[in-house]
Amino acid sequence: MDNFKNDSSIFCYNVAMLRKQHKLSKKQMAKILGIGIGSLNKLESGILPPRMDVKVAFNIFDAFDIHPKDLFGKKFN
Repeated sequence: MDNFKNDSSIFCYNVAMLRKQHKLSKKQMAKILGIGIGSLNKLESGILPPRMDVKVAFNIFDAFDIHPKDLFGKKFN
């Protein structure tokens, strides 16, 4: 369970960093991820929404060419 918390925390952090690095608005990032702005706000504050779909990770791969497993391994700078 602790690994899941750590991995999900890293994922949430990386989503926020990707948005900032690419200078995207929350609206633009939410559209890329296929989620609503409310869900993006939760993600960026470190909370995985209860119905978060694995498709979000694949949307990140499609948009940013980042393998889904890399989203959970270490924090982006």
